[in-house]
Amino acid sequence: MTAIDRTEAVQESETREKKTLGEIVSNNLRELISEKGLTQAALADQLKVAAATMTDYCKGRRVPGAEFFVQLKEKFGISIDDFLTKTLDRASLSAPAELSALDRSMLKTYRKYCGSYFMYYFDTSKYKGRDDLPARDSLKYGVLFVYETAGREMPEYRCAALMGIPDRDEVTFLKKSLDSVKEPSKLIARLRDEFGPKAYFGSFELSEDHVFVSLYHGSTDKALAIFHRVDNNKSNYIGGIGTINSASKGRERMPVIQFIGISRYPLSMSEEEIQHTLLLNYPKFKAKAEADEMIRNFRTIFSDPGSSDQISDYQKAVMVRSTMEMYIQQNLERNLFRYCKISERDDDDWYHAIKRTSVVDTP
Repeated sequence: MTAIDRTEAVQESETREKKTLGEIVSNNLRELISEKGLTQAALADQLKVAAATMTDYCKGRRVPGAEFFVQLKEKFGISIDDFLTKTLDRASLSAPAELSALDRSMLKTYRKYCGSYFMYYFDTSKYKGRDDLPARDSLKYGVLFVYETAGREMPEYRCAALMGIPDRDEVTFLKKSLDSVKEPSKLIARLRDEFGPKAYFGSFELSEDHVFVSLYHGSTDKALAIFHRVDNNKSNYIGGIGTINSASKGRERMPVIQFIGISRYPLSMSEEEIQHTLLLNYPKFKAKAEADEMIRNFRTIFSDPGSSDQISDYQKAVMVRSTMEMYIQQNLERNLFRYCKISERDDDDWYHAIKRTSVVDTP
């Protein structure tokens, strides 16, 4: 073999290797874009390369330089060796290779919660005890978004919400429209630009037992919603009932805590059914002791000839009414306004209500 032949063979070999490397990198870039819910242009922006250059990388026309892969590792925690030598699938790219089994398990759990949800809660602009609105007018609606963003070492999870939507059909339309925006950065931009007064942004965290949703509306309002953390074999969390602490809207802004329900799917329940479920069947009034005492009083008022003749019918009615009001007021003060508490049974009832009444078949 002549020197020229050897040179051509080496060049042909290098071309083959470069082509193979380009195919591997282009495949892995396309899978990464798909797994992260990005576009080529968005990834190019994050990695500070031209959109046309990223297109060449994704089509295997060019192989990126070392700096590109260093940024890729810093941004997404991806192993450079694996990215250059292996054809990776979405599962391989969903978490950094160096993560522990515990971290991978947590990422899997977090991802069960990603997506959008309907929010159901009450109008809190009225003074407590003075809300006589029917269910249709007392309910408020919203949309909650939980999404994944790239972190330095592992993904991070954040949330955004539209709150204070008065109409059920409107919130259904808004959720459908916003669900079409697949890239989180574009969704956040749209919420800020189009829905400023109703838009909230914040963090999403899991503890061993609970889900914490922290939402902020500038310096005006901050809301903390807490739900039970549900560990099951389902691929997605479909919703739950929890508490939310925030500032009420209306003429006066008052601290308030109430029950709130979220559902990944629209519910076919009536407003009255949703209200009843969110109230957790309150108020409950058990009055055995009070009833026994009232019976004794009734006997005195209506059966004792001596006292009955001295008291007019109007006075008797006032005595009965005031005694009953006192007992009910005492029971409400002892039980109803002390705290909002969500039991696992309450959460399970809401879950089955979603399964039973959701418009879309749930998994």
